[in-house]
Amino acid sequence: MCRIVGIADFKEKLGAKLEPLVISMRDSMLHGGPDDAGIYISEDKKIALGHRRLSIIDLSSSGHQPMANSDKTIWITYNGEIYNFQELRGQLADKGYKFQSKSDTEVIIYGYEEWGIEGLLLRLRGMFAFAIYDSRETQGGNRLILARDRLGIKPLYYYLDDEKLIFASEVKAIVKNNLVSKSVNEEAMVKFLQLGSVPAPMTTIKNIFSLPAASYMIVDERSRNIKQYWNLLDCFKISTLDSFDEAANEARDLLLDVAKIHLVSDAPLGVFLSGGIDSSSLVALASGFRDMPLKTLSVIFQEKDYSEAHYAKEVAKKYNTEHHEVLLSTNDFQNELPLILKAMDQPTVDGVNTYFIAKAAKEVGLKVVLSGIGGDEIFMGYSYFKKANILNFARQALNALPPFARKGLVNSYLGMEKLTGRIAHEKLCYMANPTNENSYLMFRGLFTPEEIQRAMGMSTKELETLASFTLSRNLPLALTFNLLDFKHYLQNQLLKDADFMGMRHSVEIRVPFLDHILVEKILSLNPSLKLSNGVNKPLLVKAMGEALPKSVYKRTKMGFTFPFEKWIYDNWENMQEISLLNNNLEQKFVKKIWNDFKDGKVHWSRVWALVVLGNF
Repeated sequence: MCRIVGIADFKEKLGAKLEPLVISMRDSMLHGGPDDAGIYISEDKKIALGHRRLSIIDLSSSGHQPMANSDKTIWITYNGEIYNFQELRGQLADKGYKFQSKSDTEVIIYGYEEWGIEGLLLRLRGMFAFAIYDSRETQGGNRLILARDRLGIKPLYYYLDDEKLIFASEVKAIVKNNLVSKSVNEEAMVKFLQLGSVPAPMTTIKNIFSLPAASYMIVDERSRNIKQYWNLLDCFKISTLDSFDEAANEARDLLLDVAKIHLVSDAPLGVFLSGGIDSSSLVALASGFRDMPLKTLSVIFQEKDYSEAHYAKEVAKKYNTEHHEVLLSTNDFQNELPLILKAMDQPTVDGVNTYFIAKAAKEVGLKVVLSGIGGDEIFMGYSYFKKANILNFARQALNALPPFARKGLVNSYLGMEKLTGRIAHEKLCYMANPTNENSYLMFRGLFTPEEIQRAMGMSTKELETLASFTLSRNLPLALTFNLLDFKHYLQNQLLKDADFMGMRHSVEIRVPFLDHILVEKILSLNPSLKLSNGVNKPLLVKAMGEALPKSVYKRTKMGFTFPFEKWIYDNWENMQEISLLNNNLEQKFVKKIWNDFKDGKVHWSRVWALVVLGNF
């Protein structure tokens, strides 16, 4: 895992400034690559590639980046892990390519040389973001290529105008040297208040974008194009497999394969073990491939209601892991708050848990950790998947009414609070126009449109333009929730948080459940195979068989949660001050939300969102 950066100076306006600018941007991301640093400047002084290295595979100097092919015509700066690189290396060696290192980076270079960019990307199995500079004479001249993995696990941001292309693993690196205006993207702020994260491709800075997942950009003297090479929607083409046992057996085989390849590392590796189904499954799967005890790590709290320590201990004991527990308190949260906010490259209402678990991983000597992120998305583990059918009936009834009657009924029908798990009056506004997307916002939405309008001091027309939220394809409600979770909650929140919080502590976080082959298979299964009224994630539980203690899955799902409400309440005065720093928010609204929080009327995530925005 590393950090990458680069500039393409099309008009040669930067001159001698090019190299120091890239070095400064590169070294602003030291936390993401403390082991080594490198830079490449092209002969024509138009291209600069920078790299900061966190050594995971091939710890020797032969893994230094930027790296080139044998005749120095193709250069790469790369962040990520390719789990099938040894297989691809063998194929390339058979074609006559000679390797100078044991790294996966060199496999990408020669894979590009042999198969071209799309042929390469379709063969890669892993998480990655990279830039390739191809100086060979082509029809379009020399070209620079940016690419990201299928699920958007590794980040890559860019700024592009007629004079230059600037890219980096972090937005903060791109704006480091004032080459780009820091103008606030108002639409991104609206989306953050709506969803709790900033959806790709936008960022909080105007004209800086996230390269979409499963995409690559080619920039040469003639054109600048972005192309998608894999489509998540294709995974939702439901297969004809209807046997629960057969599906579980196939899932088991895939999970074993995925676990095995995710354990490849030349650096110390462990597993985040919360005691839930996903992380416990990873421990069970990974332990079968290790000769030495696996290292596992859990966080525990003074607030016993939030602790799953006894479940984690049971799993650790069953698999004889080297288990570490880290006790967290409200004082830890208060002391680390400035660093937590500093670690956020983009605003998020999540990530604090990952910050602390990554910090703990570093303290016990781990450089690589496996996380259960993605398990709830592919196996439909969130509670609202089961509520989709009930919600469908309610929507059909509401749609039969005239709009004015529907709105009046929605505003008065407080019984829906039990269904949504939210304060009914706030969330039921979405049912006045009960689309699939609005149904999703009942469960995942943060602030309602009316609240955002007050927070930003916007007109209704302005808000309607900025807060639009639609899908290009109509799917059954449960699958809509599933797709939106991937597109928004997973890609824009969980994966971003895992990356920048892990990298803040120089820890690589791997997500086995998001192996694209596993994702393609499990998402294609009929939702009925993944949902049960009795057990959460029944397909995963069945696939794991006797590997999981019954206590792990025969209980109410908690999720990887912290006692944020108490921690925020204990530190509310300091945090309210931070939330008032953002001049784009109406202070009257901010103070009202804080007062409502202290009175127990609003969820902690709302005040935390305002604190986060105070830092941007």
